[in-house]
Amino acid sequence: MKKADRRKYPRTKVFDPISYSFVDSNTNDLVEHISVALNASQNGLQIQTFSEIQSKHIRLSFVDIGLNTHEVKGELIYCTKQQSGIFKIGVRLMGTDAENVNFVKQLVQFYHYGNNRSRAGIIQIEQSAQPNSIDMIEI
Repeated sequence: MKKADRRKYPRTKVFDPISYSFVDSNTNDLVEHISVALNASQNGLQIQTFSEIQSKHIRLSFVDIGLNTHEVKGELIYCTKQQSGIFKIGVRLMGTDAENVNFVKQLVQFYHYGNNRSRAGIIQIEQSAQPNSIDMIEI
């Protein structure tokens, strides 16, 4: 029997490139990485990346269809390594309600805008001794 979803807000499927950076205690960006957003809700995201996140606080950003950059702070909820070596990461959005809603709204619009076009993303070429063997899919 399937478990009941206890989330406060429903998840919406997306598949958008999104960057994240580690943030220190003074909210300075330390390291920036690229990932893919898999789903979003009003107060959280699930992303997928090749790098483990070891910081509790991160900053998420992406560029929308109008080439505007959107950013929001996030808090790491979980970081799980999959059998393929890719990490699935849950992030709680830490902006104001209005900032969170706008960020997710723009992310969902970007997904639906490009839904009938080829999508940017990252894929792992093959399992090898070099864990970062990736190829870019062109738009």
